[in-house]
Amino acid sequence: MQTQQGNQSQTFRPPPTDGSLVLPQIFDYNGTQNKDHTLFRYHDDVSGAVVDISWGKANRAFHTAARIVQEKVKDIGTRPVVAILAAADTITYYSMIAGIMRAGAVAFPVSVRNSDAGIVHLLRKTGATHMFVSQDPGMQGLAAASLKQMPDSTITTSDMPSFDALYSAQDGELLPEAKNISLDDRGLILHSSGSTAFPKPITFTYRILMESGLLPYYGELDLCGEILSSHAVPMFHLMGAVQVAWTSYTGLTISVFKPGMPTVPTPDRVYEGAIATKSTMIFCVPAFLEAWARDPARLPALQAFNTIIFAGGPLQPHIGDMLVEKGCCIVPLYGQTETGTVTLFLPKQPPPEGYAYFRFSPHVAPVFVPYEENSAVHRLLVKKTAVHTPAVINTEVDGVPALDTNDLVERHPTNPDLWRVFGRSDDQVMHSTGEKTNPVPIEDILAKDPKIHTSIVFGRGRFHAGVIVQPTPNEAFASGDVEKLAAFRNEIWPSVEAANRIAPQHSRIFKEMIIVADPSKPFEFTPKGTPRRQAVLDAYASEIDAAYEAVTESSQIHLAAPSEWSQGSALTFVRQAVDKVLLAPVKDDDDLFQSGCDSLQATWIRNTIIHALRASTRVNTREIPPNFVYTYPTVSGLATYLYDVVCGTRPPSAEEQAAAMVAMARKYSTIDGKKDKPMTTTADTALLTGSTGYFGTYILDALLHDPGVKKVYVLNRSDAPKRQKEAFADKHMDVGALERVVFLEGDISQVGLGLAPEVYEELLDNVSCVIHNAWRVNFNVGLATNEPLVAGTRYLVDLALAARPAAARFVFISSAGVFRNIPSSTYCPETYIEDPKTVAGWGYSESKWVAEHILEQVAQQTALKPLVIRPGQLSGGPNGYWNTKEWFPALVKASQTLGKLPDLEGKASWIPIDVAARTVVELRTSEHSFVNVAHPTPGPALDVMKPLSAALGLPLVSYTEWTTLLEKSGSAPGLLEFFRGQGVRMAVDSVEALGFPSLEVKKGLDAPALAGTVNKPLGEADAARWLAYWLSVGFVQGSTPVSRSRL
Repeated sequence: MQTQQGNQSQTFRPPPTDGSLVLPQIFDYNGTQNKDHTLFRYHDDVSGAVVDISWGKANRAFHTAARIVQEKVKDIGTRPVVAILAAADTITYYSMIAGIMRAGAVAFPVSVRNSDAGIVHLLRKTGATHMFVSQDPGMQGLAAASLKQMPDSTITTSDMPSFDALYSAQDGELLPEAKNISLDDRGLILHSSGSTAFPKPITFTYRILMESGLLPYYGELDLCGEILSSHAVPMFHLMGAVQVAWTSYTGLTISVFKPGMPTVPTPDRVYEGAIATKSTMIFCVPAFLEAWARDPARLPALQAFNTIIFAGGPLQPHIGDMLVEKGCCIVPLYGQTETGTVTLFLPKQPPPEGYAYFRFSPHVAPVFVPYEENSAVHRLLVKKTAVHTPAVINTEVDGVPALDTNDLVERHPTNPDLWRVFGRSDDQVMHSTGEKTNPVPIEDILAKDPKIHTSIVFGRGRFHAGVIVQPTPNEAFASGDVEKLAAFRNEIWPSVEAANRIAPQHSRIFKEMIIVADPSKPFEFTPKGTPRRQAVLDAYASEIDAAYEAVTESSQIHLAAPSEWSQGSALTFVRQAVDKVLLAPVKDDDDLFQSGCDSLQATWIRNTIIHALRASTRVNTREIPPNFVYTYPTVSGLATYLYDVVCGTRPPSAEEQAAAMVAMARKYSTIDGKKDKPMTTTADTALLTGSTGYFGTYILDALLHDPGVKKVYVLNRSDAPKRQKEAFADKHMDVGALERVVFLEGDISQVGLGLAPEVYEELLDNVSCVIHNAWRVNFNVGLATNEPLVAGTRYLVDLALAARPAAARFVFISSAGVFRNIPSSTYCPETYIEDPKTVAGWGYSESKWVAEHILEQVAQQTALKPLVIRPGQLSGGPNGYWNTKEWFPALVKASQTLGKLPDLEGKASWIPIDVAARTVVELRTSEHSFVNVAHPTPGPALDVMKPLSAALGLPLVSYTEWTTLLEKSGSAPGLLEFFRGQGVRMAVDSVEALGFPSLEVKKGLDAPALAGTVNKPLGEADAARWLAYWLSVGFVQGSTPVSRSRL
């Protein structure tokens, strides 16, 4: 040991290094002897403070976790294996690993990236008896799918404890001293990546964990007091789990994301987290470092880090060279789960011979076996020594147990002590993302194709894989023959597809990434008849580079464009383009990005569509926005967009939109029949349309609870009774009250409402009030698509006018969206809107204006005086139910992905949906013509954003910053344009949150329900109900009890 750790520290006294204490005992040692030394650090975006968690506090949390384990796990005295399958923050995950060990069990972190079949394999192989599962729907579903395949298993599960559950109780009694633990007892199980087959469990004894923790003692730096940014590393991976040992033995502090909901690491988030926590070192995969290096503004910060450690794959040489030239200390970390880290950890500086080279740690006993005839490349074996124990032993060297790593390392030509990774002897390809492609299964499948002699998969240091194919002699052709190249790719494509079906997503081969060997440059072969992989890759280096450069312009050229474009042919073409890229089938209305589509695949889909347009139309594709796949992220949405482009559809002017609105309104505004028929003075029998929808359900409930309503008819398209019962149950309403409802199945867009004549006659004789609520809530479709709804409004007016003996009352549920072009700073009146341009630009609101215009004409031409109600933003009901498809729930969900919540400026005139529904029912006999329904005394939007921020552990940031993060993340692509647009409105007028219209609210106060909200703005209690509902249905992630208590 050449570097003692903690020599200069005033707060950390290193634990014994002789094995007299094992890791769980060292937790307790540090909890008492080093109680004030910082173990964890994170940045609190809300307060702006850097928060440190000491060993004393952390160890108490470990004991809390251990007590939970002892309560949940049977036969704890037998040292059972306890698995963790969790999307959790680093501090909570680390603490749970430590708690399992401290409880006397074996911790087994399981990668969340595994399939259910892989998890079944791991659970059976390890004999795990219990599994802690995070409460998010993804992990709950994965666990359930796995256990369903193990009907004979006795494995039990529990919810993963939250950070608050572990760290809030700091005054509890500690567990008794840990005894009867030896260095050769199992402490931890990790598993391989499963690139070649099912993942393999790898057991770490406490001896191996001690040796891992003592690794820095053989390095050149004292890590005690250093702040290592670990934001980028998952705890279920060796890169994360080993830090439990490093921190325990050295006094190293790790900086992480704020505990609570897990934050998905991205290059930007990791960089910002490292800077905010004043980290002195950073640990990441090469892809992150490459992303930072491309931004010159970040270079000074990278230069300031004492060390930048990268692992998991190779760094692109030109980027590494540039960083070193600029004075950055970058150090590769090399090892395997089976060996742990075997390189010097850490050197003071990278060697002058090149950053990619490393020295082996002096406590490791490497053995180098020459590989083929190249004396510089060696196969690496690692012998067991007194101070280093490989976790897997699969061979012997001179009678000494050893591990054959299957890795190839290359010795430096002038310095024999320096080595760098050359590759795998089994030729796994390490991508820049840290993912690995095993080429052997792919190449084996391709070798079965009668047209292929052999092939070599490439992609080391790249984002994705490709393949060089050498055809059989009879199929060979010159590489410049483009037609033969395309034909050959098509001929072998079934074999490539077969290989893709068994490959992970990052290993799939796209057609344009197939390079065909030229006869003038044949493969080199070994005496065994296998291709010399590196020699071939070197020979085709320029072709490989060209293939990657061309990928951004490539497409599925084998998909022929339709001979004649129509909505149907566009839909078929898009289906084919998506199916060929995603492989797994998706429905026409499934969100592609929620179905696993990544940015590379989105590029292929886009380019395929662009290629089809270029090949079959005269469309100027340069005018097509580059992100249209994100804007229309479904098959049906893309098909509609594609067809519109082919047809030359352009955004109409405001004048054209207004003209279309007026034309449609005139079409349905001519009144036939009696025009002087009086309107009824009662409204005791109601006909409600759209009763199964979000607002309709609450209106129906309000009707059933109004003593003045004797009977209710509801008119829906189909299967209404079942859907209505489900809607009532979901909102905790009285399902039994539905026995008083007469369910009708019809179609309002048809004359006679699609009802049988006798049913229509029954309505004429009984209905005294029509409440028209049914409308298609789709903000992407145009006015023309909504014409059936406009026609339905007119047909319902005909019913009301023909009702016997007097015309029925008519209530139309419009929308505050009819004020979309009025500045937020202008209060929108409770009157008729004459100018259609006030609404133009949004098909949904345009159709509402058309309906309003028709009803205004009805009021002028007949004795019927319709009531138009314009609800503003409706918030959650009494049980917190808030439709998760609406913008605000979507904002909260996206914020969990981003790790930040927007600081919404302005007022929140949102009205609880049940209050709005009762207001509609109470105003049904009103003499008013237009009524706005919103909160009469709104409070600041921050009154609900702050408690949500606290409950979810999400710091508040400016709306501009939040939308920027949303755009960079690629999450919720369908909502990005909406949030951008509202941000523009808010920047101009911030009276109302998100720039929504400010509604005049006077006439609606005639309704007791709305009047009862005066001086009762939304606040913490409302936010608590919404969040509790979203948690209960798994829409957002977190702990329901904790969130409620924090609110």
